[in-house]
Amino acid sequence: MEGRKGPIIIIVILLIIIVGLAGYIAVDKLILSKKEDNTTSVVNIDDANIDLNALYQISDTLTKFDNAFNVEDSDYFGYPYRIEKRLMAKDFNNGAALYVSIHDDLIGTSTAQYLIGGNVKKNFEKIFGKNLAYKPVDIEAGESYIIKYNESNGNFTYTAPSQSSVYSNEYITKNIKTKIEEESVLVTRRIFYVEYQGEKGSTDITQAKIYQDENKNKLIGTVSLRNNSLSEDEVLAKYGSKLNEYIFTFKQNNSTDDYCLFSIEKTR
Repeated sequence: MEGRKGPIIIIVILLIIIVGLAGYIAVDKLILSKKEDNTTSVVNIDDANIDLNALYQISDTLTKFDNAFNVEDSDYFGYPYRIEKRLMAKDFNNGAALYVSIHDDLIGTSTAQYLIGGNVKKNFEKIFGKNLAYKPVDIEAGESYIIKYNESNGNFTYTAPSQSSVYSNEYITKNIKTKIEEESVLVTRRIFYVEYQGEKGSTDITQAKIYQDENKNKLIGTVSLRNNSLSEDEVLAKYGSKLNEYIFTFKQNNSTDDYCLFSIEKTR
């Protein structure tokens, strides 16, 4: 019997260690699950709660708009800002909708590149959801772009120009207010058109002329550049009440929980 005590003691010790480890692992998993549960943050806007991830997604969509519709050599330059009153997502130009879905994936190249159609569709549906049907076709974005759709494999091929210069004329957008109404998120934006200029006889850019839009029918004012850049806050402070104002409305897609573009309304 005495000879068996050693192995028995070792077995008991091993069992205690195994049980202890199992308990530690269980507790550790519980802590991790609690941490994971706490990663979802909620933001309160005007006494209404919204998932922070939803705001990130809306911000990503607005950034895609700013990038795609601010390329001066594209036929879609300023497209969403040409409206008289209201543009519903269901009435969005199909080419413009496809263009905003692929623009951030385009690189400047004279050699044909391709984009996977499934990724383009995913981007499209994240932006427009069920409010606009995905209809892949050739995209007529202007002479500088050749964007073709291949029906046999569902992919796109393209060539595109390199980035424009630093002082290309552009639209600048500023988010002014975010509001929640029922199941909609409304983002108010002030948007203006900028034409950069230098002094006569000099190549240096020293000032920016501020217009309501690219038609330049109404000059709002002129702002001097500081450290070679335009102060958007200065434009808002001086001319905020004269700038065009738009409300971008996003509604939740119940099947994906994405907040998709529903409409763009020009309110001023």
